[in-house]
Amino acid sequence: MVDINFTVLKDRAMDVDPDIRFMALEDLRKFLQDEPVASTRTNLNYSLESLFPVLLNMLSDSNPDVQSQAVKSFEPMVKYLSNDTLLKLVKKLFTLVQQGSGSSGSSTVANLKNFAISIPNMALRSLFAQSNSRDKSEFVSDKLSSSNYRFDPRLARAIMDYLIPQIVDNDVTIDSIELLIDLIAEIGYVLHQDELLNLSMFLIKVALSETGLIGKKSLVALEKVVPLIRTNSVIDNLLAQISQSENQSNLNIILQLYSVCLRRGLQPNSVDGIYNTIVSILRADLGDDIDDLDFDDLVKKNSLKDESFTTLIDLVAQNFLPAQNIEQVVEIIKFYLKYNPLAQDDDFDEDEDDDIVFSDDEQEGEEDSENDGSWKLRARATILVRAMLDAFPELLESLTNDVLLLLPFDDSNDQVVAESIKTAIVIVNATSPRDAQNVHNIGPIITSRLSSANETQLPLFLKLVECLNRFDNVALVEETFNIFQSRMLVTSGSFDYLQFYSSALKFHDILPSSVITWMVKDFITNLEDKSFNMIIDTIKCLTLLFQQANLGNVDKIVDQLICKLENSKKYPSDLIRQSIIALGQAYAKSDKEKILTALKTSIGFEGTNKATIDVLNQVYSDEVPVDYSSFILGKLSTSIMSSNEGTSIASLSLMRKILSIVPGGQYDEIIRNLIQLLTVTNKTNYECIFDIFNRLAEGIFSNTNFKEQLLSSIVKLVNENKIDVEESSFFEFLTRACQFDVTLYDYFEGALNLDSQVSAKILALCAIQNQLDDKITKRRQDFQLYFSSDVNNKKFAFDILFLGYVGSQVEIKELDIQTLIGLLQADKFSSALNIQAASTALGLIARKNVESGVPMILDTFTKSDKSSIRGALLDALCIAVNACTEEQKKFIWDKVFNYPIEFHHDVISELRKSGELLGKIVHFEELAIKTDNLKEIYLILVITKSLLSNLQATQVNNSLLDNLIKSSVEWLNVLNIDIRQIIIGNLLTGLHTKPTTLLPILQAIILPGIFAQLKAEEQFKKIITMGPSKYVLDEGLEIRKLCYEFIYSIISLDEATLAKNQVNLEDIAAKIIEFGLTDDQTDITLLTCINLINYIDLHKSSAVELVSRDRGVLLGNMITSLKKQLGKKLSSKATAQETETFQERIKSIIKLSKKFNGVVEAAENSELATVIRSWNDYISDLKANFTIYYNSTEDL
Repeated sequence: MVDINFTVLKDRAMDVDPDIRFMALEDLRKFLQDEPVASTRTNLNYSLESLFPVLLNMLSDSNPDVQSQAVKSFEPMVKYLSNDTLLKLVKKLFTLVQQGSGSSGSSTVANLKNFAISIPNMALRSLFAQSNSRDKSEFVSDKLSSSNYRFDPRLARAIMDYLIPQIVDNDVTIDSIELLIDLIAEIGYVLHQDELLNLSMFLIKVALSETGLIGKKSLVALEKVVPLIRTNSVIDNLLAQISQSENQSNLNIILQLYSVCLRRGLQPNSVDGIYNTIVSILRADLGDDIDDLDFDDLVKKNSLKDESFTTLIDLVAQNFLPAQNIEQVVEIIKFYLKYNPLAQDDDFDEDEDDDIVFSDDEQEGEEDSENDGSWKLRARATILVRAMLDAFPELLESLTNDVLLLLPFDDSNDQVVAESIKTAIVIVNATSPRDAQNVHNIGPIITSRLSSANETQLPLFLKLVECLNRFDNVALVEETFNIFQSRMLVTSGSFDYLQFYSSALKFHDILPSSVITWMVKDFITNLEDKSFNMIIDTIKCLTLLFQQANLGNVDKIVDQLICKLENSKKYPSDLIRQSIIALGQAYAKSDKEKILTALKTSIGFEGTNKATIDVLNQVYSDEVPVDYSSFILGKLSTSIMSSNEGTSIASLSLMRKILSIVPGGQYDEIIRNLIQLLTVTNKTNYECIFDIFNRLAEGIFSNTNFKEQLLSSIVKLVNENKIDVEESSFFEFLTRACQFDVTLYDYFEGALNLDSQVSAKILALCAIQNQLDDKITKRRQDFQLYFSSDVNNKKFAFDILFLGYVGSQVEIKELDIQTLIGLLQADKFSSALNIQAASTALGLIARKNVESGVPMILDTFTKSDKSSIRGALLDALCIAVNACTEEQKKFIWDKVFNYPIEFHHDVISELRKSGELLGKIVHFEELAIKTDNLKEIYLILVITKSLLSNLQATQVNNSLLDNLIKSSVEWLNVLNIDIRQIIIGNLLTGLHTKPTTLLPILQAIILPGIFAQLKAEEQFKKIITMGPSKYVLDEGLEIRKLCYEFIYSIISLDEATLAKNQVNLEDIAAKIIEFGLTDDQTDITLLTCINLINYIDLHKSSAVELVSRDRGVLLGNMITSLKKQLGKKLSSKATAQETETFQERIKSIIKLSKKFNGVVEAAENSELATVIRSWNDYISDLKANFTIYYNSTEDL
């Protein structure tokens, strides 16, 4: 909208016509909500402030619509007002609120304080609907809108300092208590712990002294305040105050107050007093005769017991119940599950169909005149069972045996029945399959209730049957369907029954034919339902139904599904996709030709082609007619080029399957598109593409254009190192290609980069397949030439590899095992590239003759005194080992693992290769985990790395890994960089690949070891002399960097995972602050800042708790460390790189400080007053001394 003229607006707002006044306010609201326009207006704060007198006056406008619009005008302007102006507005509105409260002295008005909310108070409360309470506010025009405004902590503090004393020190009204609720919700975070204590005490006093709405609202306010409390001592003080106020007349309120405090989750010093109060109430009058009971007195007592149960549930849910009281609580549960004091009263109508709602509202009507409230206690008892099981899982067997069958499934109150079923489901779900017999006794109860319960209750009992389906539950399922039939129930068109069918089908492969028949009848009806959701869910059930062994004729259902496809424009795409999937499941049990015809249509539409291709992949066989296959291949030739990777991959898979079945043909378009796809697709698809090329090789090589394009693409991929030497389908295709073109060797020799191992393998394969003896002879001559005169020539590597691959198929006398071993042992043989080629060739030839080759390699390995030679031999063994028998592998293990070698840095490469070899042939029974031999430790760590990287888990591997990781952490005490580095690297790998192995031991075992590595150790520091200068080289830096990377991964875990594994984030953050911010290395400072920022972003509440630790000692240490970091000076002779690093460190510290400032504000309380002043001084100094950096660093 266009800009607004405030002078004209003010005149319109004072017009005599209420419509004009209303529209003036509406224009103001629209203007303020158009943030891009309003934010560009200069002096907007002044203009809005000038409107205050008019707006405040309009709150008492004679027209109610204008009044309402005036109330809504204040909230949108909040974000545009300065702190001072907004504080003025708060004061002016509160003055109007007070004037309204005291304007009438009549007793009638005074009595209205309990429920009358003044117009000025509505306007004032609307100011505090910016974030926490926006979606629930009565005063926001658009509750779904967002507000990026957050009260400045200083403004919030000023508002609290002004309003709280006036609320607390004056008579309590509904206005003041409602305002207090909104204040706490929006800006309560600025209150100190002692203020929260005092405010809570005030609210407790109000709750106990005021009746009616004010008393209830004070409890609501207390529920807002208590979550802000962070110390156990405050909770203890509140509970003590509540306990001191306890008497027989106020127990109802006392119990509610206890609940509010308990739900905060902070462990009180003692809960004995609360527990004793609860139990004394629940056990009172249990032996009284019903004839001696006054009905009204019974209702009151049951109401009090209801509150007692609620408080007991809260106490148990927070894990505050002392273990010695468990048995007593279970006995209370068992009693109240059957508690119904009027059940034997002759005047009590057991058949009365009460419509009772589970609430505290008074029941109305003559029907409820004899409702004593005992149903609530039975319901609460069932809820308490769930709380007890959650807090004490070890009670499962006891609750199953003693409580499960007592649950009041046949209660006259629907809510009690519902809670009973929920509790039974929790017990059943907690039961493992091996203990299934413990819950089978509930079956007769379920069938009895299914036979007699109201139809509205049946879905609840079906949920209970569903959870039993995890076990062998066919008999109960069959009985349930028999009841459906005997009661002549209409079960079609119901999502509840459909869900039950789905569960029965999912867990039972063979259901009785009578059950299947009933389901099929309903499915046929449901497929014609008007609700698309009903049809979709039914079709999903059909995919399970078609897997049933006892399934009869399904032609009717298949016809319905095909009809959906034929009329696809009438239905959502998801419904059609689900129909296609279901037809795939029905394929083996129905008319296959009919289904294939339907799929022939759906494959042509973009929304359904992927689902159709998936189904065809599933059902395709040699029974499919050739002409149908040709049609599908025509569609696939286009879909393989789809921009949707899933569609492209599925199309390739189906094309591969069809081409393996159908005879050859003209597939020019397929070949053309495949060649184009090859150059742009992910390398994981090469295996499928080259397999298809293999089947189409004749067509490719009969067409010169196709051949040239494909060979050119292959050369490009090989020269870019995109084809792996183990890409079997590529080399299978190349083998077949050689049958059609004997010139491939010459082509590849001229086009390929001959420094590549893949190139050597390609040429070797071409030479062998086409029997190019002259080419092999030429390479043998070149080999002899280099072997005799120039073993380090860079061209020698290719000849070695070429002959190695040839020698792996045919005998090459120049390149036998002994020759290659001798070459590796030659003193003058020093080229790393040539050594690697020789070891690869040795492995290839040894793989062909493992019985003779492997022992010769091992013999040389054990006798060699050069680490480089042994390393080359290990590379060869890594290639040959897959062809070895188990006995040969054990022989390799014994020789390599037990090879006597002194551990030092120069043999790390060799040991790494040894470990990688042994990782392929781990002999678990011989792996000695307890050792102090450094060589063995390092080998075990490399083996551990192999196991961690192997994503195929086995029970043996996981059991071994658990022990290996525990030993690894112990080895962190070894004073060796190489060992520590691989340990931390393994832990980091394992956290991502084997989290279920690492997480359970993370807190107790792994983290203490990690923390010990965060401090720079003097033993790893070396003095390096460079000219006249000396520098300190910190060799432990890389270890610490790995540790911080590991910690970052832990911090990034979700809250549920951290809680499940009892990971203490505050301890982690405290260690980062302690060591990271005091580290001399800039890299560590940067990683520390990154970790702490990530910690605050993901776990701010934890960060707030951290700041409050030990009365702010940690925060004080952090301030000192940050100041020290910022005090470091840049050398006058600093290089450009050193200058950039220095600047990055400053920026990181400023980013962290800005982020941490919000945490400090949220943690502010009187106990931290001194250290928070120090923090505020630090922030002020930061802004003053690093202004440019501060202003240029974005707020996170």
